[in-house]
Amino acid sequence: MTTYLLIIISQLFWGTSCEKENIEPANLSKKIEKKVLKIAKEKNIPSLEATITNGEDIIDFKYNHKEVKKQDIYGIGSTTKFLSSVLIFKLIEDKKLRIDSKVIDFVNLARPITGIENLTIKNLLNHTSGLSDYTKHPDWMKNLMNNNAPKTFEEKILLVSNTLENNGSFSYSNTNYLFLQKIVETITATSYDVAFNNFYSTNNLSNIKMGFDENRLQAFFGQTEQASSDVSVWREYYGFDGGAFTDTNTLDNFLAKLFRDKSILKSSTISEMEEWIKMEPMTIPIGSGIISEYGSGIMKLTYNGQEYIGHFGGTLKYQSMTFYNSKKDIAISIATNCSGRHFNNVFFQELIPAILDEL
Repeated sequence: MTTYLLIIISQLFWGTSCEKENIEPANLSKKIEKKVLKIAKEKNIPSLEATITNGEDIIDFKYNHKEVKKQDIYGIGSTTKFLSSVLIFKLIEDKKLRIDSKVIDFVNLARPITGIENLTIKNLLNHTSGLSDYTKHPDWMKNLMNNNAPKTFEEKILLVSNTLENNGSFSYSNTNYLFLQKIVETITATSYDVAFNNFYSTNNLSNIKMGFDENRLQAFFGQTEQASSDVSVWREYYGFDGGAFTDTNTLDNFLAKLFRDKSILKSSTISEMEEWIKMEPMTIPIGSGIISEYGSGIMKLTYNGQEYIGHFGGTLKYQSMTFYNSKKDIAISIATNCSGRHFNNVFFQELIPAILDEL
């Protein structure tokens, strides 16, 4: 997904901010829904859903193009990294793992990577390992287009360079979370998807799923507003780096449990996740705002003087976001079944600002 994150960054532009009015909750809900649905219709978004909670007020709506099948679950791409990091930090809380544990204590490689002996769990979580991104390898894209994308850790690791680059500096790489899923398998003695699903089921979030059968879902890729392709048959085979499926109501419940209720992780653990590093040169403009700092599996979005903590996700098929503003107790979750230059620009520069400008 780094490939697509870079595509998104290169094509985004700064938008303009809007004056915010004092609006009653019911009217605010209608205003946000009206704005978002207008954009969806005008820009030919196939399907989307959004859940926004502002204190006790809930804004929840869906959109579905008349020529697209209705769906109630979406791939969330790299937003999965946020969910995966929470699982990792729970293992740390339970003393089954340490943030400074060495990666090589849990993973055996058939082909050595020079310098990996110095990497820690934290290097993986905050993308400072220097491991190359397997999805940037040209064979990954070629194989995906031929419906033969690599599925296993062993297949994907063959696409990773045998030397580290920019170790210690931020460099977004899906390979980091590929290693984390392997580490979880070692610790739990079960497959990564089972460990992931069991963790979220235990936290009464069973609608967060990995290993989901996509056969009944549609997805679209559009480089221009005039044309988009049905790419439903593509299979990307992500894991901890981007393979979760869910709905925005469940993401909203996840944010509430994590940040409001503190029922998944301790406050001190969340603070440890929020040890920020600069993302330059991979900052992401969002309308008049920006994402310029990364923690351990989480991003910080600054918009109109407010800070939102969470993660974005984007693959060739899906886009998503789930963010929380602790100061104003606002949770925002959005999911769509489309990607490509046109849809990426609409998502980051129109849909999200349309919501944030009202909050």
